[in-house]
Amino acid sequence: MIPICTPSESQCSSANEVAPGLLMGDAPPERARPPGINTVVLCAKEYQPRRAFGGLRTIHAPLDDSGPPITTEEIATALHAGRLVAAELRSGRKVLVTCAMGLNRSGLITALALRLGYGLSANRAIARVRAARGPRALSNPSFVELIRRVHP
Repeated sequence: MIPICTPSESQCSSANEVAPGLLMGDAPPERARPPGINTVVLCAKEYQPRRAFGGLRTIHAPLDDSGPPITTEEIATALHAGRLVAAELRSGRKVLVTCAMGLNRSGLITALALRLGYGLSANRAIARVRAARGPRALSNPSFVELIRRVHP
């Protein structure tokens, strides 16, 4: 687990490496500048600060994880974000994908990036996310279904 803290280290979040250059975690404090990270992806609908993280490139992919199945608009948002993350990784950039708890929404984008960027099977992408973040990661059935439907 990698801590992501503000300069004063009074507020921290955590992330785990899922693949080389690809980290997944909970929402970092707005004043944090994650070390070595080039791009931050914000997947929590309720946490979308516009100017944060010391000027790092920020990809906004607001998703809901409150219970209803994923919407058509959210599917488009997730696929777009997954493609952007895959492109960042191919360019040698280090990416941190986040959501409130670092389990479902960030897991969806991370798994999609693994599918779209590296051609991993759905089962392997899901397994890598769960190995990094724990068995509660990707517990949203509609997110898992989308990961399984996407073809690289």
